[in-house]
Amino acid sequence: MRRGAAWLVVVLMLITAGMAAAGSAQLVGTVHDTRTAWNPFAEANDMHAEKDGSFIRELDLRTDGGRNRDGIYAMRFFTNRELRQVYKRGTETGRLITATQAAFAGNIIFRVPANGTYLVRFNPSAASYEITPPVIEQQKIESMQLNGFVHDGEGVVEAFDGRRTRPAELWDEWVAAHELTRHDDGSWSIDLLLTTRGGHQKNGIYQSLLSANHNGDWGFSAIINQPGRLAGGNGYNSRVGHIEESALVFRVVRDGTYRMTVWPDQYRFTIDPPVEFFPGATYQVNGDVVPDAWTPDAPSHAMEITAQGLWQKGLELRQNGGAAGSGLYTMNFSIDGNWSLDSIGFGGEWGKTWHSAPQEWNILFRVPADGTYRVTLDPARGEFSVDPPVKPITRIESLQICGDFESFSTDGQNGWNPLDPIHDMQADAKGVFFKDIRLAGGRTYSYKFSANRSAWGWSLADYPYDGERRLAPHGNADPIRFASPRDGIYRFIADTQSGDYSVVLVNPR
Repeated sequence: MRRGAAWLVVVLMLITAGMAAAGSAQLVGTVHDTRTAWNPFAEANDMHAEKDGSFIRELDLRTDGGRNRDGIYAMRFFTNRELRQVYKRGTETGRLITATQAAFAGNIIFRVPANGTYLVRFNPSAASYEITPPVIEQQKIESMQLNGFVHDGEGVVEAFDGRRTRPAELWDEWVAAHELTRHDDGSWSIDLLLTTRGGHQKNGIYQSLLSANHNGDWGFSAIINQPGRLAGGNGYNSRVGHIEESALVFRVVRDGTYRMTVWPDQYRFTIDPPVEFFPGATYQVNGDVVPDAWTPDAPSHAMEITAQGLWQKGLELRQNGGAAGSGLYTMNFSIDGNWSLDSIGFGGEWGKTWHSAPQEWNILFRVPADGTYRVTLDPARGEFSVDPPVKPITRIESLQICGDFESFSTDGQNGWNPLDPIHDMQADAKGVFFKDIRLAGGRTYSYKFSANRSAWGWSLADYPYDGERRLAPHGNADPIRFASPRDGIYRFIADTQSGDYSVVLVNPR
């Protein structure tokens, strides 16, 4: 064999094995205390390349850190910022599972024995990792919880929270109601009273997720085109990314008691009596690019499939259309005309999608001229495009604060019009914005943030599933509330990189 041909064979073998040469590597998870902790497209999650082909990252970890502030952290790896080049926990400590099998593997879960700096080394070619000094890896499932709208009597936050938030003797009944029962054959089960009028939208459609050991990062979602198959490492807080993976979503066809049985080691589950699963067979485009903007089951939102497996739709857009007649448009994608399967939004790089709950940013762009624009979605690769080319909006260029403040009452919408310049904040540092507002003492105010004067296309609020006191993008999250203790000028601060926000009294009256 010629020398060049032999080299080509080696390269092709590596690619086929899912271990193509890594130009970059990303470490994601709760080892980063940021809003973009799980997004491989975020530069803040990049690792440092070593000469031997491995990658390293130093982390400051604490015994009171992690999602639940108990010293337990979760992480996984990516290469080349590709969602399909993901590496998850193997069956042995230090080993990783990648390529198509990664769906049937979980996050790396570990506890730190002491506060300090920990070095993570990742070797893509060997599918291995190492943490020094040593940590205590968590391998055994001691308990399982089913969280979500299957618990009809609970609020939204409680329904999706399977954590042990109090000592065992003080558990609320709603926490105990999430617990699955373990059986000798390694399965877990739970009985649920479900009705055709139940679920979040009272239409018999239920959305749920599994957690293990009261840790959403040690969780399971579903593979939407393979009924009964579980995907690992995708609890509510661990962002999914892949279009093919979603919450466990199903419709009940009659009222009754349903038993869900889970085999976590086999990544599968059953529901008896049978329910109706969604195939993940169709896709829709939503936003102000179509009539009935955020109604995914409207006929005007349907996309058409091509012979190549791509989904397309022609959009009639105008240079003076969109938000405030500026040509700025907002869109995202949905599956099977149903928000229960989550939305597909902006991945952090133009042309990349991100599928998760809570949703990432919507896709924003500005059109240069009136015309027909063809939007294309590639579900297999998690990519999209708009043709002819548009001007992408890929970062927060400006931030607006809206709320029921007295000083905002002239904006025509009782303080909630993000298009009025009165709401513009000042930029203090990279990604950090602030605004001074006079408040009356003894009042409780409500407020949210909106980015890029997009008429809530990019909004930020304290979405309860995204961590404690952390801003997250979500189109319809409840406003943040602030109780003003006294008259004065207060500074509202929003860090769009970390998600931190605060209110500081700067000038008491």
